[in-house]
Amino acid sequence: MNNDPLFHAGWIRFNEQRWGLMAEPLNLEPDKGDGWRLETVLYRNRHGRLVTPPRNPHLPIDFQCTSERPASRNRRKRLALTRLAEYLQQCEFGGSLSLSSVADDVRPFEWANMAARPRYTYHLDIATREAAIDPNARKKARKCRRLGYRCEITEDYAAVADCLAGPEARKGFDYRLDAGELARLAELMGPEHFVCFLARNGEGEAMGTRVCLFVPGGHALAWSAGMKTEAMKDGVNNLVAEEALDFFDRQGCTVFDFIGANIAPVAEMKEAWGGRLVCHYAISQRGIRQLAREAYVTARTLMKRESK
Repeated sequence: MNNDPLFHAGWIRFNEQRWGLMAEPLNLEPDKGDGWRLETVLYRNRHGRLVTPPRNPHLPIDFQCTSERPASRNRRKRLALTRLAEYLQQCEFGGSLSLSSVADDVRPFEWANMAARPRYTYHLDIATREAAIDPNARKKARKCRRLGYRCEITEDYAAVADCLAGPEARKGFDYRLDAGELARLAELMGPEHFVCFLARNGEGEAMGTRVCLFVPGGHALAWSAGMKTEAMKDGVNNLVAEEALDFFDRQGCTVFDFIGANIAPVAEMKEAWGGRLVCHYAISQRGIRQLAREAYVTARTLMKRESK
């Protein structure tokens, strides 16, 4: 069983339909024997270039090894990622590819003349979360309940979409998902892998939501979240997160991936839940544009040093 819900056939189909892409499942094995196996799903745009689909935190990767000995496992993983890098080297990219944190050895991609940029998220161990979570996060959730808020699992996708519009207005970005798209994704993945949590205030108004993808017994991804501005001070985000963790504990999920910790205020909010900081990489092909960007960053760094 793959732990990552981004392997789900319904999710793959949604990416193809919503973004006009062609999925390309890829399975790699050694030339001899069965010592390791690497599986991933790549996507090509209409020009045949590899891309990370919009609203995908990463491209899923599963690595299996028949040995638990660290030396053997490290070597086989390096060989598997080298094989993946060699395959990608033969392709044309339509943008950077965000890889799963399973690809924690970025050297094979750099050896294949690709650039790698670190990105961050938090992984919370669900079974031991009680000892990890900052008490202040729990306190804010309790405050929200005292104010009359309640959280439910919902199929009211219009209310969910309305809450998602909160951060869109505050931060100036677009989830590119309406109620119809959410309903279609729910149908494609089913309730065993897709769930929406919705917080309502004492008057029954929808004030906050979290949309998650999950594999029972595997990982849960905090795919999308939105809180109305007027409810932020009430701790609605904490209430929804707490309810989601309790739900995934009942589903036997092992890890809750908070998805993204690259912006300072976002990182500060998410680190309160006690997850482990995890690095994953966005890789890109080295071309004139990439070299120009690197030269610009280097020059700006040198100028800052000289001005001090």
